[in-house]
Amino acid sequence: MEKYNYKNEEIKLRKKLRNMRIISTSLLGFMTVTFLVMKRYEDRGLLFSSITAFAEASMVGALADWFAVVALFRHPLGLRIIPHTAIIQNNKQRIAKALSNFVISNFFTPELIRSKLDNVGLSSKVSEYITSNREKLSRGIAARLPGVINPVVDDSKLKLYLTAMINKKVEEIRLYPALAAIIGPVTEGGYHKPLVKALLNATYKYIEDNKEKTLLVLGGINKTLAMPIIGDIIYKKILDYLVEQIDALDNDEDAAINKLINSALPKLLEDMRNDEELIEKGEQLKNRLIESPVFSSLLERMVEVLSEFKNSFLQDEERLVKKVGTVLDMAVNGIESNPGLRGNINTAVIELAGGMVELYGDKVGSLIYDTMDSWETRDMVDKLEVQVGADLQYIRINGTVIGGLAGLAIHLLTQFLY
Repeated sequence: MEKYNYKNEEIKLRKKLRNMRIISTSLLGFMTVTFLVMKRYEDRGLLFSSITAFAEASMVGALADWFAVVALFRHPLGLRIIPHTAIIQNNKQRIAKALSNFVISNFFTPELIRSKLDNVGLSSKVSEYITSNREKLSRGIAARLPGVINPVVDDSKLKLYLTAMINKKVEEIRLYPALAAIIGPVTEGGYHKPLVKALLNATYKYIEDNKEKTLLVLGGINKTLAMPIIGDIIYKKILDYLVEQIDALDNDEDAAINKLINSALPKLLEDMRNDEELIEKGEQLKNRLIESPVFSSLLERMVEVLSEFKNSFLQDEERLVKKVGTVLDMAVNGIESNPGLRGNINTAVIELAGGMVELYGDKVGSLIYDTMDSWETRDMVDKLEVQVGADLQYIRINGTVIGGLAGLAIHLLTQFLY
């Protein structure tokens, strides 16, 4: 697969925009010259008058659609007195607000996240991961087990010891600062990218499957953006842009998606470490998880596993690795054959994800709004025009041709009637 280069793609788009502008403007120039030449001969017959009428109407159509296309991005001819021009420039904050509301209402509601995760089959994903990484997991766990199990004296004390130890550690650990300590190194190593890519793929799938809803949102920002031709172009460009960002995620650190992540994550991690109100909400979520049946079930299972391993020959590494592998196989079989266990795993993860969204949903919306609002207006307009401008030039070309045909039809009709 060819490596995606965001900068090279932008250069290609700028070149395409320039070429399409030349074509559409040249067509207008050709119609103008045709009109000026044929105007002198229009009284010499129907052919000459028809060509004149076609050229005249083409100029009108071309100029009208040139105005419509330019007005999206800037003031035509620099005339600020004309209303409803420079639409994107004058509505940056409204576009940012609408986009943040769209993302929050469609992707970051607890109900939606729970519904989507419920359909994913998380427990199946866990079993697939264990199966695919069985040897690596077995050796990693086996290397650490002796230091954990040897301090435990006998089975009768195991449950009390383990329960007291886990409860104490859980009470000491503050959930969100602990998560921040984990997420920081993960993001620095780029290990977060598969999750981000999955979210972008889900966003692409949602927009692809909900074209009408997306067009309604575009119409809410500005009616022009949802017009039949323009709306379809922008809708396609949104999907293309998501594909570009998905490809650029791993290949280009200067891509917009990586810049957004790199600017947003430090603030998020800082809040998770120091925002006391947010930390308190995390503690409430932690307490809910501790009191859930899933936590008790997990604790009991851990006791059973450790009790079995305690009496094995922990010094025999290969035997221990084999035993760990057997337990992992049992875990996979248990997940696959036990609907109750699958349900517990799914419920635990879904509730955790839903709780996180419930706490962070508004912050994500604010982040999107603040990020877009901080962009220079000129840069934002330039980026949007580069993405969709070349396709919009076809509107000018179509306006020239359709305008000419309409003018020709009117001319022939009047000649026939009068």
